[in-house]
Amino acid sequence: MCPIRTHFKEVINMNGEKEIRNICIEALETREDGEEFIIEGYINKYNTRSKFMGFYEEVSPGAFNNSLEQKSFIPILFNHDSSKILGSTRSGSLKLESDSIGLKYELRINPKVSYAKDVYELCRNGDINGCSFGFRCIDDKWSKEDDFLIRTIKEAELYEVTIATFPAYEDTNVSCRSYENFKNQESIKEKLELTKRKIQLELELS
Repeated sequence: MCPIRTHFKEVINMNGEKEIRNICIEALETREDGEEFIIEGYINKYNTRSKFMGFYEEVSPGAFNNSLEQKSFIPILFNHDSSKILGSTRSGSLKLESDSIGLKYELRINPKVSYAKDVYELCRNGDINGCSFGFRCIDDKWSKEDDFLIRTIKEAELYEVTIATFPAYEDTNVSCRSYENFKNQESIKEKLELTKRKIQLELELS
């Protein structure tokens, strides 16, 4: 079994901060349709809880819907390398669909592109089974469950998807900042509540 692993990499972007999610999945499949070579599976599965990182994270169903409707160009890369594009929604070689399970993709490899055919063969024999996506979080929600914090991504702008050799990153700065912001907000709320109670007590005593 290949456990789901979620890690983070930070990229500073003019429109905000880009977050990377990498997961190891078992559902990556390859098939041949005539002379076409196809890789398909799920980039992300909705309501699937991430590895514990001081908190858990999951993506809500439909979080990518607006982005899929509005963006005409979403590339699929190999290992986040923009010089190794495998296909895109613009050319039609990449199809992305948000269904009841998650963000589903179908990639039709161009066998005339040598590195793309190599990626297909590596996926076919099982040497590569990682997927990833780069996005900007537009809306999220923090909640508590059994004393654990849960971050739910409600809406995200999708930048790119990737077939990844190593579905792991060390840098967790972006989401950890979101986590710290949430804790700071909770701390402020607690202080305000204590101040409010203190004032009420003083009024009652007077």
